[in-house]
Amino acid sequence: MQIKTKDKSKKQSFSGCFFFFKNNIFLILGICIAVSLCMYGIIGIFGFSAFPDEFGYWSVAAAILGYDWSQITGLGPYYSYGYGILLAPVLFLFHDPIITYRMAVVLNLIFQIAAFPLLYLILKELFSDVKKNALMIATSVAALYPAWCFYTQTTMTEAFLYFGFILMIYLMLRFLKKPAVPTGIALILLSVYLYLVHMRCIGIIGALVVTFLIRLTLGNRTGEKKLRKSWMILILVIFLFAGTFILKDRVVAFLYHNTSDHMMSWNDYSGLAYRIGKILNLQGFVYLIKDFCGKALYLGLATYGIAYYGSCLIVKRAVKGFKAIRQKSSDWADYLWIYICFAVIFEFLVALIFLNGASAPWEDRLDNFLHGRYVDFFLPILIATGLLEMLEADRPFVKMSIVLLTYLVLGAVALQTIRANDVQMNNPHGFTMVGMSYLLEKPLRDTTAFFLKETALSVGLTLLVFCLTYIAKKKNLEMLLSLILVVQVVLGINACDHFIFAHQGNIYSDLLMGEKIREIHDDFPYKNVVHLYEGGNPYIETVQFANRDLRIDVVDTTTGGDVSDCLGDDIILVAPLESGFEEDIENFYKEKWELGHLSLYYNP
Repeated sequence: MQIKTKDKSKKQSFSGCFFFFKNNIFLILGICIAVSLCMYGIIGIFGFSAFPDEFGYWSVAAAILGYDWSQITGLGPYYSYGYGILLAPVLFLFHDPIITYRMAVVLNLIFQIAAFPLLYLILKELFSDVKKNALMIATSVAALYPAWCFYTQTTMTEAFLYFGFILMIYLMLRFLKKPAVPTGIALILLSVYLYLVHMRCIGIIGALVVTFLIRLTLGNRTGEKKLRKSWMILILVIFLFAGTFILKDRVVAFLYHNTSDHMMSWNDYSGLAYRIGKILNLQGFVYLIKDFCGKALYLGLATYGIAYYGSCLIVKRAVKGFKAIRQKSSDWADYLWIYICFAVIFEFLVALIFLNGASAPWEDRLDNFLHGRYVDFFLPILIATGLLEMLEADRPFVKMSIVLLTYLVLGAVALQTIRANDVQMNNPHGFTMVGMSYLLEKPLRDTTAFFLKETALSVGLTLLVFCLTYIAKKKNLEMLLSLILVVQVVLGINACDHFIFAHQGNIYSDLLMGEKIREIHDDFPYKNVVHLYEGGNPYIETVQFANRDLRIDVVDTTTGGDVSDCLGDDIILVAPLESGFEEDIENFYKEKWELGHLSLYYNP
């Protein structure tokens, strides 16, 4: 009897697992794809892909653990310190630089995986009448957005911000449905922490404050206890936000004391007044309109038009929520839609203001004009809601015609702006506009041709997605939408190939240079390691990452440093591979090593 009971229990357990997998097949499929994409690339990843951004985040982690990387950190602008807090345990637990970096990538993968169930639960609450398979597919398509898969394989803050924004919406949902102190505390801490991760997330805090002000001043005056909790959140968020400025000053004093005020203003609010001032004249306003067209075009082309549907749905639901508030019949969903709407609008405005003037004739950065990095992290919620809107919406051909017309108008403005530019914006940083960089080849010789080809690709994918959603709706075949996952996978791999894997050979060589410097320094511990910086990407950051406890001083020729300061028998010199002072250096030093992007000089 006991054996039969055990056999029966095993059968029930197996049946339960099968039933779980069957009911959540598209969610599990999405997670498996995310893991496979990350594991596909991680073996070929050795270090940084974005300079100086990634090192800026790791330098905070190093400072927390007591390492002094301030000389190298001073070669770049200010970077927020929140992500460095997450990286500190990784830096503490692992010592090999390659393993350390890969473990950080695995941490990013964990955040991406955790976003799947959270996004699904959000959609399940907001679209309770939509079939489960459609919700799961929309979740997977959104969470496998190619830029997300790309950033997961770097140590850029975006990898966490994608997850953080979805978690923020989920906590907001939980609190609005049933206000509870633990949920409220989590909401407060996360909103402020996202700002610490990247200052552009001030839009998320702004949306939170505005939503609760609406709830407290215009909403139903029922449940005084609930209202007190909302006031508590509002006051604490503002208080903690003010406290972040004190922490920032301390981080700047410790890590960025060698950074010029001009460079600090690149990623800092110290340049905010100047940026806003540029808008307050007719020419600046014209540039602002052009900037808007470029970034609004990116929203559509990077998501095959889906984000336009999502944006319209969110605005429509938010307007409906305001009407319900006015009629004293609002519920939690109304406030959640209002929050999402304000968060998306505010974050788009942050990108627009911070990068205003990118359309000016003398600006050569195509990525600043069609910028994706600052808006990419809120696109998954637009993709998920937009795909469900496409599946459920009436008059599909009319709406698709409007999308294509929007492409035409915005694209015409963008094309004219590129052609009118002094150099046709021939300096693209593709990793900050991943959603429109799939056909990018460097050097970029013809920006107009590239822009037209990229637009044609996105229009083709837009029509493909429209056909899939139209057939799925007509034939009641939601599973057909899973074919969009194939598009996401192909484009995700393409982005990683373009901007990560292609450069890892040189990064590995830079790590070997770091090992060689360590060997020489161990033989001559009295010698100081000095880097001669002459501008461009600071590849010395990889060397510092490989030698976390080694102090590397910097002579910066771009700010008046003199090469003679690098010449001495007590110096191990690390210079760029093709240094402008190569003759002077080689005349002084007897030993030379070349690896990756750098050259090493010393006297035995």
